[in-house]
Order: sequence, then C-alpha cells, then structure tokens
Amino acid sequence: MTNESPHKGHRNRVRERILAEGLFNFQPHEILEFLLFHTVPQHNTNPMAHKLINTFGSFRQVLDASAEDLMSKGGVSLNTAVFLSSLTDVFAYYEKARSKSEPVNSPDKLAGIFKPYFIGQTTETLVAAFLDSALKVKQIEIISEGTERGLNFNTKAILKKAIVLEAYSVAIAHNHPASSSMPSKNDMNTTNDLKGHLESVDVKLTDHIIFGSDGIFSFATHNQLSCFVSKGGSE
Repeated sequence: MTNESPHKGHRNRVRERILAEGLFNFQPHEILEFLLFHTVPQHNTNPMAHKLINTFGSFRQVLDASAEDLMSKGGVSLNTAVFLSSLTDVFAYYEKARSKSEPVNSPDKLAGIFKPYFIGQTTETLVAAFLDSALKVKQIEIISEGTERGLNFNTKAILKKAIVLEAYSVAIAHNHPASSSMPSKNDMNTTNDLKGHLESVDVKLTDHIIFGSDGIFSFATHNQLSCFVSKGGSE
C-alpha cells in the first residue's frame, strides 16, 4: 500500500477548475494559492496563502503591499515578492490599453478610463483626460499627486495642456483613498474654478469623477455645475 500525498495532483485540479468555471467562485486564499504556484514550485502553497492574508488583512492588501513588506512580514522569497507586488501595475497597464478609441460620452465610460490610474493608489492623485470634439481621448495625464498638505489641483497645468492639445473638452478625476467619494467643499470650489478657466479659452469641462472607498461620485450624474457636454446616462 502506497502512502500517497493528498496534495498529489492538486495543482492540476485547480487549473482544470479554472478552465471550467473561471476564478469567480474561488475564495481569496484560493486565488492567492494559485498565483503562488507560479513562483513556488513543488510545495503546498495553501498555508502560505493563508499566512499572507492573515498577515496583511485581505487579498487586496497582499497585492497592495510592497516587495519589502512581503519579504519581511510575509516571509516570501524575492521572486515571489516581486511577482505579487507587480500585479496591480500589470492590471492597471491592461486597463489603460483596453479601449481608447471609443467615445467616452457618459460618466460610466469616463469612470472606466480613469479607474486604472487609481488601482493600488494610497495617496490622492489628480488625473485629466483631454478629449476631441467626438469625445475621444487625445491624451490622459497624471496632473498631480497628494502630499501631507493635500492635493494640488493645478488648474494652470490643466489649462496649458488643454490649449497645447487643442482639446475640445476636459474631464478630471481624483481619489479619496480612505474616505467617501462625496465631494468636499474644496472639491466643489476647485471644480467650479477649473470650469470657469477652461470656458475662458472655449474648452468645456466634461465631468469630475471622484473615486472613494464607497464607490464613485460623478459631478455630471449628480447634476453638479451642469458640466457634462453629452448625454449623462450610461450607454
């Protein structure tokens, strides 16, 4: 009678399950266990996945952790740490490359093109999209990143770039990493200020989207400033 390991063939069974049903029915530790297959050969990665989630608090926080923390706190190898810590950048790169040719003529579509810029972000960041008259993206740029003093909306930089690119309209987005997406009084004031400066050079403000811990807030959807230049609903 052979004393066969209960884990024999486990990786193949996991792969077959992914091919059959995708990852959506997997538990967080099971997805992390699968990811670890690629850097931890010939070992049971289930205990390691549980340890990482217990150490950092959640699947998302494992992927948000730095390579240094993954090694020092999670006890993984350099190879595994680099692999896991790079995944959020890979996801963001993929999302940014998806569909820049379609018109972004609704708040939902704008949120879709902005979302990759906030994946894994722990500080406030301001991003601007410069659009042509068909509401297609000419260019997207990170305008500023937050410091201990807060986020500088840098209206002058947005205005200058809009003129250089001969943009028909501009949309902006920023994030509240640890709080509600509801705009603050300062958010309202700076948005109104930007709208006025853009209109002075015949450029429209399409929308301002805020990404928060509870979802997103669109100035256009909530009829703030009446700034959306196309239909406001999803298409």
